[in-house]
Amino acid sequence: MDSVLYVGIDTSLGAHVVCAMAADGQVVARTTVPNDQAGAEQFVAWLHPHAAPYARLAIGVEATSVYYVPLMEWLTQTPDLQRWQPTWYVLNPKVVQKFRETYVDRGKTDRADAALIADVMRFGRVTPWTPPDPRYAALQVLTRHRRQLSHLITQEKNRALVQLFCVWGQYAHTEEPFFSNVFGVASQTVLERYTPDTLAAIPLADLVAEIAAAGRQRLKAPDDIAQTLHRLARRAFRLHPDEQDARHQSLVLHLDTIRALEHQQQALDKVIARDMQAFRQTLTTIPGIGPVYGAGLLAEIGPIERFPSENALAKYAGLTWRPHQSGNFDADIRPLTRTGNVYLRYYFIEAAERVRVRDPQFKAFYEKKYHEATHHAHKRALVLTARQWVGVVYGMLTRGQIYDERKLMPH
Repeated sequence: MDSVLYVGIDTSLGAHVVCAMAADGQVVARTTVPNDQAGAEQFVAWLHPHAAPYARLAIGVEATSVYYVPLMEWLTQTPDLQRWQPTWYVLNPKVVQKFRETYVDRGKTDRADAALIADVMRFGRVTPWTPPDPRYAALQVLTRHRRQLSHLITQEKNRALVQLFCVWGQYAHTEEPFFSNVFGVASQTVLERYTPDTLAAIPLADLVAEIAAAGRQRLKAPDDIAQTLHRLARRAFRLHPDEQDARHQSLVLHLDTIRALEHQQQALDKVIARDMQAFRQTLTTIPGIGPVYGAGLLAEIGPIERFPSENALAKYAGLTWRPHQSGNFDADIRPLTRTGNVYLRYYFIEAAERVRVRDPQFKAFYEKKYHEATHHAHKRALVLTARQWVGVVYGMLTRGQIYDERKLMPH
């Protein structure tokens, strides 16, 4: 009986193109099946006779879009392939692309890509994929959605700031007494109700009362804010009335979108906090790390037993640096790999940002790296702090201990 049959699957929206390859590189068989459960069942039925002479199966896909996700989840759960003890692979597209470059003048087709995926597995040096625990996978769906919402909110705020500058000039950049948050409730109320022309015509006393009411009587010095608004209104450029109206309407719509996205984010935060209670974890004992960021880290890491060391976890997160050395030259500035899990890297960096302002040990480490850097000081110091943070999180998860700054200090 031969050893391993390598099965490469090129996934797409409508179909899966399959290539089965022997250990010597010879193509055993090919097929194409629809991208649905009936197609998956058809694939398994097709594979059985071709896999019969082999002791093991290696089945792999390229991680492009989400077209592979339902197929791989179904295949890993079906008992019809268990007799071959399959090894599963979800390959980084960058790895597949670099491997493709070793073949000169090789065309790119779905059939060729399926064979290429099988070839990558056959040559080895790729890490098998572990099917995710359904609990972590479910939490990951929520935390990734939450990160995408945050990104959308930031985009909308940046677009709103463009219109805000055109209509109101220095509204978002004034150093005079003003709203603490340009996108706060009181500020949005003013921006939606008034243009510079209409606000300049409002008596100061009436504007003070309206601002105080919009801020629910919590604003400090609403009279100073009203005076600043009057000054900003007088200084703003007077655009053509048609353009002024269009930009004001665009600004109002951006503000509506921001509120809707923030409402979704708040609702999602409650769901994440609820689902986080099902996990026994200590990440939320870290100063500044609540259920949302704790859930983001936990969902992306999954069972910590997957990682033999903190270095393996750092590599998975893409928080490693490529050496650049030749002869007697060894570069001081080394680029971040950025080839790991982008979501996990995001949560590690966000966690480092929150903890460094609360934990004196990490604050000192950040400041040390900040002053050592010659370029991009904040980014470099923050990413280095995040790398140190990987070791802390790894230690807490492997030992199940709560956060103690006396024991979990950066080196």
